[in-house]
Amino acid sequence: MGKIKRKAEELACEVLRRAGVPEVQLHSRMRRTGQGLFLLSIPFIIPLIILDHASLGVTILLQTVYGALVCLGVLLAFDEQEKPRR
Repeated sequence: MGKIKRKAEELACEVLRRAGVPEVQLHSRMRRTGQGLFLLSIPFIIPLIILDHASLGVTILLQTVYGALVCLGVLLAFDEQEKPRR
């Protein structure tokens, strides 16, 4: 899981650098981007809750997009903080 998180952070940092974000703000902007992706995933799951008889292809597509956005959002939005050892 560490490799996936590192790749996601590298990709997000690269996109933010290209957008002109200063190096000092990269970490905080990356966290906000992760939170935005997490929130952006919500509209993809709501149609599955509302529609009872959606076609299989639409269901799979919406679930895949939802899962990808949630995973990327969680990876970018939350830091892994190790507890100090005593």
